[in-house]
Amino acid sequence: MPRPTRFKHAIYESATKLFSERGVSGTGIREIARQAGVSEAALYRHWKGKQQLAREIFVQGMADLHTALVTEVPTAGPVSLSVLATVRIFFEAFDENPEVFHYVLLSEHELWRTIDADVPNPVSFWFDLLRGRVGEFDLPPELSNELLGPITLGMILRPSIAAAYGSVAQPLASHATTVSHAICRVIGVPWTAPADTAG
Repeated sequence: MPRPTRFKHAIYESATKLFSERGVSGTGIREIARQAGVSEAALYRHWKGKQQLAREIFVQGMADLHTALVTEVPTAGPVSLSVLATVRIFFEAFDENPEVFHYVLLSEHELWRTIDADVPNPVSFWFDLLRGRVGEFDLPPELSNELLGPITLGMILRPSIAAAYGSVAQPLASHATTVSHAICRVIGVPWTAPADTAG
């Protein structure tokens, strides 16, 4: 691997870890460079500063998860299979890289308020999925998508927080079916077990 690419990767990994642990405002450029084992000058060769680096990691993390959702979640057939595919992708993303997952989806930072509408967004994907199929849900009419989206998103994200603290066993993906079944009960759709887990 060429040296500049290796340095860039080390910076990216260190920044992600620090942003996840301390937030963007609590992390300094010097700290990122030191943890990556590079000079501050090496960091500035790739990014203008901390904010640009933070935004790039955030947008790329969202885009990667969004791509997996768009590619793998069925838009037709039983709602429960769409729910299960979505939950599984979120949980696998946590298992693969908990620090990126935490930074992108669990940190309530200012970048969420600055993203453009055209930036791929896994949260919007979930809300749009619910909105598109709400006619199939057995729900009280007052439970609008504005409430339903956050309620069910919490059912996806909170287990990852519990897993990070050790109160939910890992890998998190091993709980995808259980959580998906619970979401289906909340939204009022029948549970259709996928062929590989039926019975």
